[in-house]
Amino acid sequence: MLHGHDLVSRRGFRVMLILLVTACMPSRVWAQEQPVTAFPAHMPRVAPAQKSGGPASANSDAFDVTYYHLTLDLAQTRSPLLVGRVRIEGVACSVLRTLEFDLSNLLSVSFVISSEGTVLPWEHRTDRVFVQLPETLQAGDFYALDLVYEGDPQGTGFGSFESIRNDAVYPDIMWTLSEPYGAKDWWPSDDHPSDKADSVRITVTVPKPFTVGSNGVLISESDLPNGSTKFDWLHRYPISTYLVFLAIADYDRTTEQYDRPGDLANRYGPATFPIVHFSFAGSNAYQGISSTSGWRLAKEMMPVYEDWFGPYPFEEEKYGHAHFPIRGGMEHQTMSSMGNIGAELIAHELTHQWFGDKLTTKSWPHLWLNEGFATFGEFVVFDSDPKYRALGNLLKDLYYERSKYATGTLVLSDTSNVNSMFNFANVYAKGWMVLRMINGMVGDAVMKDIMRTYATLPKHAYGIVESADFQAVVEQVTGRSFDTFFDQWVYSGTGYPVYQAEVMDVGINGNYRARITLRQVQEIDDSAVHIFEMPVWLELKTADKTLLLNVENDLREQVYEIDVDSAPISVRVDPENWILKDVSFKSTDRATFGEIPTTLNVKAFPNPARDMICFEIDNGSLRSQADVEMLNALGQLVGNKTVQLIPNGLSGHVLQFGNVPPGLYLLRVRSGPRIVDRTLIVSGN
Repeated sequence: MLHGHDLVSRRGFRVMLILLVTACMPSRVWAQEQPVTAFPAHMPRVAPAQKSGGPASANSDAFDVTYYHLTLDLAQTRSPLLVGRVRIEGVACSVLRTLEFDLSNLLSVSFVISSEGTVLPWEHRTDRVFVQLPETLQAGDFYALDLVYEGDPQGTGFGSFESIRNDAVYPDIMWTLSEPYGAKDWWPSDDHPSDKADSVRITVTVPKPFTVGSNGVLISESDLPNGSTKFDWLHRYPISTYLVFLAIADYDRTTEQYDRPGDLANRYGPATFPIVHFSFAGSNAYQGISSTSGWRLAKEMMPVYEDWFGPYPFEEEKYGHAHFPIRGGMEHQTMSSMGNIGAELIAHELTHQWFGDKLTTKSWPHLWLNEGFATFGEFVVFDSDPKYRALGNLLKDLYYERSKYATGTLVLSDTSNVNSMFNFANVYAKGWMVLRMINGMVGDAVMKDIMRTYATLPKHAYGIVESADFQAVVEQVTGRSFDTFFDQWVYSGTGYPVYQAEVMDVGINGNYRARITLRQVQEIDDSAVHIFEMPVWLELKTADKTLLLNVENDLREQVYEIDVDSAPISVRVDPENWILKDVSFKSTDRATFGEIPTTLNVKAFPNPARDMICFEIDNGSLRSQADVEMLNALGQLVGNKTVQLIPNGLSGHVLQFGNVPPGLYLLRVRSGPRIVDRTLIVSGN
């Protein structure tokens, strides 16, 4: 049933709140707001393939939203906590009589009114509001309306809207994190990443002493007679709904200025903009507790990313951080929400301003274009400054091992479950490894050209992208086809190669010639790829030197020969881990080579750990036991045990190490000649 609204029927407090929220509207006619000039030109809506895990509706696809203005009154001590009005403006993409917006059924629509002052009939069901228009819109027609609503928002997903009050740990706070489907839990919109509004204005009234952080520039902050404060934020860049946010607490505010360095200013033009930090009162979030922590690091990271990715995308406004009570972070456009102060999180969320915010995935199956790229960005910074070397090496090993737990294709086949969508092994770690593999094939200089071209190409800038767009840039910059690579690692492949390598001397007449046999032995059922076709680095050790060879590998078993100056001794596959892989060992003639070990795979978890570590040993031999050691960074033994193995089978074990200082450790498993090392992080209690 469609509803009109009887303004006289509402009484008391709620009527007062609605009148306060709508007070800025003209008394006779709710006219179109003063136009907001967005910095980039508007990019027309491209119909998405998926919405909230399913098809987008025809009505939402047919209306291209260009502007939102959220006017919200929030107070934790009352119900409804939220009373809001949202102005929505846009253009019809086709003939249209009904507009459709996403809004949780837990919120109540009070009324909907056109910019001409006409109260519009509406229906609110299945978390959507259907608005009947007074006349049919034709393609290209502009339309604007205001939707007034109220309620007590309930968080879904990662906490789309949360309110914490009188907590023993955290200060009173209200905050939002709408990725991927949570905007509807607190405001009406066309909640799909493909529909970017040109700009958004966010006007929020809260009780003192709260401060409101949000997107864009704070254009006004005013005290009201009732003891509240109104914050008015304006963001004039294209933005997807999941990147619109609020962070509301009694914050300490710190502002610093970024001045683009001379070499970058010569390349891009000069720029100066603020970096603002809203931190919990009395916290060390800005200053940090070490040389690799504290939000102050964002300023020194900025030129590194401008060199790699092009100019900061929102230089006419700001960048910043807002404290909120979760362990991770969220790349809200121009102001990331932050739950910790580590360099890896600061780098990750800052990278997202280019990849995720400026360039936004067209639909959620291509989520790796956000998260894999942001993870790659962590190592761009780590490799730029020696102070990050230890942290970078630690995380590189950790992420590499986690990437082996990825399941399915990199382009997600199911986006209905939020937790599985954001599985770290898949879109973060494997996404990063796909970029690292390309980096390993083309070198740093070309990789930087690829990343910068992708981030600054006018056809993509401030718009939406999918995996094929990035592939096209890789091919444009390198001048070669990456069809096979993207098919095996992004679209179709579900695993990674497992290599075997052996070397023998086939020289004659006193000369030395190394014959290297390289095999791929992965199970097709595990990887969905018979042969991973790509270049492979081989480290060949001879009696007097070590050689690094790069070979093209496109056969299941392939032989390479090279003349050497002394007897070949051993060969290692991909010693720098440029390829997501495992290495399996094959027994050969012991008289010539000694005992070459068969497979020994070790997976350790949780990592980081506290006082114990669980590990699985996949034993590919007949040996029945292994010695397990835990070593600190100085190589000192801090724990050990002997465990029984299952010949040619999988066994599970636990090593308890009690009270050891937090830090980096090595878990070493030794079974006969086979030795496997795994990096282990011990965290504090």
